[in-house]
Amino acid sequence: MIRVAVISILIALFVTPVTAGSLDNPQIADYSLWSSNRCYKPPPPPVNIADALSYNLAVDAFNRYFAQMKTFMDCVGSEANQDYDAIRKALETGLVRARTEALTDLEQSRSAIEAYRGAYAGPALNAEAPPPR
Repeated sequence: MIRVAVISILIALFVTPVTAGSLDNPQIADYSLWSSNRCYKPPPPPVNIADALSYNLAVDAFNRYFAQMKTFMDCVGSEANQDYDAIRKALETGLVRARTEALTDLEQSRSAIEAYRGAYAGPALNAEAPPPR
C-alpha cells in the first residue's frame, strides 16, 4: 500500500507541468526579453549626402559601422550562449536538488511508518489483489 502511494507521488512529481520557477528567488515567469549587458551597440552613422564627397564619406562610415555591428552581433551571440548555458545548468542543478530532497523526504516518511509495521500492521497486502474476506 505504501509502495503504491510512493509510486503515485513520484509519478505526480515527475509528470506535473511547472509554470514558473525562481532563480535565486526572483520570479522568472514574467520575463519578457533577454538583453545584453556586456556588448556595446554602436550608433548608426549620420547620413548627410549633398555631393559625391559626402556620398563617399557616408559609404566609408557605413562600412565601418557594418564592421562594428558584426563585432556587436558576435558579442551578443556569445553572451546569449553563455547565459543560456548558465541558466540551463542552474535549472538542471535545482531540479536534481528538488527531486533528491523530495525522494529523501518520502523515504524518511516511509521509514518512520515502516518502523511500526510489526507492532500495528496486519498481514502484508498486495495492492493489485484485494485482501481475502
